[in-house]
Amino acid sequence: MVILKYEGKTKVVKREGGFVLLEFKDDITAGDGLKHDVMENKGVYCAEITAILMKYLNENSVRTHFLEYIPPRTLKVIPLKMFPLEVVVRFKKAGSFVKRYGGTEGEDLEKPLVEFFLKDDARHDPMVCVDHLELLGIAEKKQAEEMKEISVKASELLKSLFAKSGFELWDIKYEFGLDSEGRVILGDEISPDTFRLRKRGEIFDKDVYRRDLGDPMEKYREVLELCRSLSSL
Repeated sequence: MVILKYEGKTKVVKREGGFVLLEFKDDITAGDGLKHDVMENKGVYCAEITAILMKYLNENSVRTHFLEYIPPRTLKVIPLKMFPLEVVVRFKKAGSFVKRYGGTEGEDLEKPLVEFFLKDDARHDPMVCVDHLELLGIAEKKQAEEMKEISVKASELLKSLFAKSGFELWDIKYEFGLDSEGRVILGDEISPDTFRLRKRGEIFDKDVYRRDLGDPMEKYREVLELCRSLSSL
């Protein structure tokens, strides 16, 4: 029996037996949900991209919640108790980083930078440190350090994968949860909704939508074709 658990901005979460089904919607949002559209096949593209990239991470010793891709837009995953956090890994200055600290978009950072943000649209996802997480009862210090370590490892793997086809991973956002044994596991999705991907200045991610630079689905489709080709290497 399939039971509806929750419907978010971009996914429907259902329970089936001891597993969870993530159904990707065609909704696309920006600005904490203030900008919102529905674009044909967006959920199809993001579901398959996530399946390919999470399978790749699973095969390279980064455990994710991904178990099975159910075409065209559903993933079968491990149930997780999610942390209300976004963990961002940055290789270059872009987006909110430039707004907060200055610098030039696309400028290299000396090493991967990891940032934690609370998932709270009303407060515009405030940035927090590890001490905040402990104080607010969101995550233990050890769990936060695990999230940081897993995020950097996953990002380095994906950066190297994309580089095989001349693409640059600028930054990427993750979400984590605890499985039934209390282990920190990478969850949610990995798609152009959650990373910045560039090639010789061309944008292949949600910034196309944020900045009204054309049809973002053309770019999402190209990223899917890229992931399919990389998964066959």
